[in-house]
Amino acid sequence: MVHLSGEAPSCDMRIEGTGFVYAPQRVVTAAHVVAGVIPVSPVVTTTDGEVYEGRVVAFDPDVDVAVLYVPDLPAPPLRITRMSAFPLRIPGVSLGDARLLGYPKGAKHVVTQPVEIEQRVEGEGQDIYEEHEVSRMMLAVSGRISAGVSGAPLIVEDGTVAGMMVAAATDDPNRVYALTAEEILPIANDAADATRHVSTRRCETDR
Repeated sequence: MVHLSGEAPSCDMRIEGTGFVYAPQRVVTAAHVVAGVIPVSPVVTTTDGEVYEGRVVAFDPDVDVAVLYVPDLPAPPLRITRMSAFPLRIPGVSLGDARLLGYPKGAKHVVTQPVEIEQRVEGEGQDIYEEHEVSRMMLAVSGRISAGVSGAPLIVEDGTVAGMMVAAATDDPNRVYALTAEEILPIANDAADATRHVSTRRCETDR
């Protein structure tokens, strides 16, 4: 897990969030975490306090996934695992326990939160700029979830990443939604060797 920070002048703010290493020197996070961040500003801090400069090399506001290239980052990668065998819905039956590892708002150290994967759903909504409708496969997750954990990995029993937090439920403060591996992997794999900065457009809140 890593802590992300950067300057987003289009909304006059400093962003903070969570990401995780999935390939050598590559960090994946939610696109809305780094939206509007200027090229020279992203800072990646590891759990042991080491600080590195990064640059956004993939940015997809529809799926809500971004990738940063972080030269010299020594952190070992986590493996993102597809869980396509999960059924869409089994009423009243949980899909399993997991751990959410991230940096909630104001946290200086990574926080581990036990959560429950409720179900796999096809989420209908809008892109991060509310410009058009998108459809994504999501995992509905419940537990005592802190605010500000977008980009945090959802770690299942075998230590792999089943999803990444991107949205909170509007009707339940203790439920969030995670992108499934099949949504994350195409973007992450395409950027596994990328080094060139791409535009992060404007801040998510700057509509």
